[in-house]
Amino acid sequence: MKINCFNISLLLVLLFSVSACESDEVGPTETDTDTESSSSIMDGYVLYSYIGDSTTHLIDSLGVDVKTWSSDYTASGGSYLSENKTLLRLGKSPLVNNGSFATGGLVAGRIEELDDDSQVVWSIEKASDEATFHHDFKQIDDTTIIALTWQLREYNESDYWNEVVVIIDKTDNAILWEWSAMDDGNIFPVNNNKADYLHFNSVDYKDGNILISSRGQNTLYVVNKDSKSITQTITASGALSGQHDATFLDNGNLLVFNNEADTNTSAVLEITLTDEVVWSYSNTFYSDHISGAQRLESGNTLICSGVEGRFIEVTDIGDEVWDFTPETTNKKSEIFKVRKYANY
Repeated sequence: MKINCFNISLLLVLLFSVSACESDEVGPTETDTDTESSSSIMDGYVLYSYIGDSTTHLIDSLGVDVKTWSSDYTASGGSYLSENKTLLRLGKSPLVNNGSFATGGLVAGRIEELDDDSQVVWSIEKASDEATFHHDFKQIDDTTIIALTWQLREYNESDYWNEVVVIIDKTDNAILWEWSAMDDGNIFPVNNNKADYLHFNSVDYKDGNILISSRGQNTLYVVNKDSKSITQTITASGALSGQHDATFLDNGNLLVFNNEADTNTSAVLEITLTDEVVWSYSNTFYSDHISGAQRLESGNTLICSGVEGRFIEVTDIGDEVWDFTPETTNKKSEIFKVRKYANY
């Protein structure tokens, strides 16, 4: 009888152990949950540089440099990887230090292309008292670049910084096309405007249309290349304030970093061409100037809170899957914008 009781007790213990093991296998562990969350990050590499620094970094999702480039010119605006994986960047030419636009934010004067060994394979300078590159540019194709320039213009007996968008042929640096905010867009300053009354800070190109962000006017302009007419003016129904990095999305909408979405609050907005906000994300990040956002191939959105030097990746439903701030050993800490690439 005692033996039977022992056998029953042993059987119960064994059954309990098996049940516990099965429970452990079915239920998610902390490690499983972490793995599931991290798998929502889009695989790829993030390109960034500190404003005023001559090094450009390409990092993985752990923040480890997988590639760096070094230039003779400090960063002063956008930087991108070309289709051939060369680095295209805006650099600050010494010629702009004491010129007409010296007081302008992210005055650059030079666009350059660096190969894998940081050797200059192409460059162009526009850094005079009459006109200079600033803030942003984009590659249209292998031989064509679109870029922002300031142009010194007199209007109503005062000097203003007219904005001129140019398309450049890289084969001979010829200007193929240009659009003037004053002459083609009929956007003129009023009496209380400052010299930099438009302050364009980003440009994008898609299917013959050009998207421009004007911080000075809290407005996005869509310009048709052929007619040179402004086809849409976007303000997010008046919500845009100090915005940066407006881009065309594949679905026909626009994405933009809205710096002053509310008091000490920034947000990323997706806006239709009829000026309706259809998606937005805001959290603890805030940057009163610079900054940007990129819609990734996975559907996630990568955010650069530029003053904080902080990168955040969120899903389409607003789940935060990456929050990273690179460590810096120098005094440079602000980042104009970032871009993520699926491969390098």
